[in-house]
Amino acid sequence: MSNFIIYSVVASIVLTVVLNVLPLIFPNAAAKLQKRIEENAKHAIEQHEDATRPRVKVFFPWKVMLVGSIVLTVLVNVIWALAR
Repeated sequence: MSNFIIYSVVASIVLTVVLNVLPLIFPNAAAKLQKRIEENAKHAIEQHEDATRPRVKVFFPWKVMLVGSIVLTVLVNVIWALAR
């Protein structure tokens, strides 16, 4: 239990130092991130207000599933052939 407390305190100190040093290393990163977040929010609001667009987007990774299926089929067949 005492190790957990020590690790927690050390991790807290390290994270505090890292989060305070990062803006000094990358001074323009915060402005770029803020601009990107504002653009994404603006884009989302525009999409929400557009009545012609569907409200739900469905992402179906059929290409990845097809490649994964082929790779797994070959792998299973190779393992089956080696096991015989």
